[in-house]
Amino acid sequence: MAFPFLVVLTIFFLVLVKNVNAKLNNPDDTSFGSETSASETKEDKDDDFPPVDEEFKNDKEPERESEPVFTQTQEPQPEPEPEPEPQPEPVVPLKTYDSLYGLIGKPLAHSTSMVRFNKFFREQHINAHYNNYELESIEDVTKLIEKYPNLRGFNVTIPYKQDIIPYLNRLDETAQSIGAVNTVKVLHRDGGVELVGYNTDWTGFTKSFGELLEGHSKALILGTGGVSKAVKYALDKMGIENKFVSRNSNFEIMGYYELSPSVMEEFDVIVNCTPMGMWPDVNQCPDIPYTFLSDKHLLLDVIANPDETMFMKKGRDHGATAKGGKEMLEQQAVAAWEIWERIGE
Repeated sequence: MAFPFLVVLTIFFLVLVKNVNAKLNNPDDTSFGSETSASETKEDKDDDFPPVDEEFKNDKEPERESEPVFTQTQEPQPEPEPEPEPQPEPVVPLKTYDSLYGLIGKPLAHSTSMVRFNKFFREQHINAHYNNYELESIEDVTKLIEKYPNLRGFNVTIPYKQDIIPYLNRLDETAQSIGAVNTVKVLHRDGGVELVGYNTDWTGFTKSFGELLEGHSKALILGTGGVSKAVKYALDKMGIENKFVSRNSNFEIMGYYELSPSVMEEFDVIVNCTPMGMWPDVNQCPDIPYTFLSDKHLLLDVIANPDETMFMKKGRDHGATAKGGKEMLEQQAVAAWEIWERIGE
């Protein structure tokens, strides 16, 4: 019995050795030592993982498509809406106002009176309008009055402050003394229109410059026009000795060439009543020897536009005190309005 058993054991051992050798020679064969069939092995695979595609064999990664490159750019900002253009004030026919006022002269581009008066009318809720009337000739004033029957008064500026007088029915006492008119009141009578002349320049000058003039005793007045006559009247009232200076000199009027160092030292107040330096000719100034000025001098300019004239600037550069005509313009306008408001004069 032992012999056959040994034979069987030997055969089993030989078969086992043969299979081991075969396995070593063919490592891809997975049937060795498996108790399951090939079909059972296939069923045991996880169905959640599909078979590997052919393109992924040999551990080769698939080529990736190049991703598009995006350049970061600033998002376009919406364009700001344009600001609405300022609309002009509606044009109101001048004859629709209860009262019209204005300024006559030539030129008038420098004047700020129209803006000031119309602002005042709006603030006070007065149904009135102030307009500029640039007249080629003083004779046109009669046509102006005929054209606007609601014209109640007007101011007068260069060059008509003296030329207007023959067209007036009468002058008040001060205007008669001065010999120049800057304010006219239009009175509508049953028998027609009456024009009355006044001067408020001297009032504006006194209220604007009176305090600065305290302590001064002698003044030079540059120019001989209508406003210079009002300035002389105001200085006379203050007791300040004064002398006219002009390009056309005579025994009563000094010439610019006569302004020597001693004269400049004697007259410590100089008032510019010429249009030299008025807008738009802001670089002009009266031809006086500015180098003779000192901190003892007071320079006054009746020009209201610009705020600082070249005359004032040169005076300040040499230490002098200087003041322009803006306040004078405002004060004379207040006085003119008081005249126009008075009834029956």
